Amino acid sequence: MVPRRELEELLQNRLTGVLPQQEFRELVNEIERLEDDWEEMTVAHREMGYSMSVNCPDICWLADQVYNGAQIKLYRRKKTA
Repeated sequence: MVPRRELEELLQNRLTGVLPQQEFRELVNEIERLEDDWEEMTVAHREMGYSMSVNCPDICWLADQVYNGAQIKLYRRKKTA
């Protein structure tokens, strides 16, 4: 979801001097493992009930954002067997 290097930089900016280095690495690893439980969806994913309509951006905030060029990533928890 977020490249490891970016995650480390973000957390270092916020947690420098707060956590020992070992705990910091463990935190980064735990956050990375969260990715295993989530999958990226496309905005037009069938399960969202999305179908193109001339009025779609007028009635749907998400469609309006996409129509206006926003980059949106959607994630959902992976289905468990």
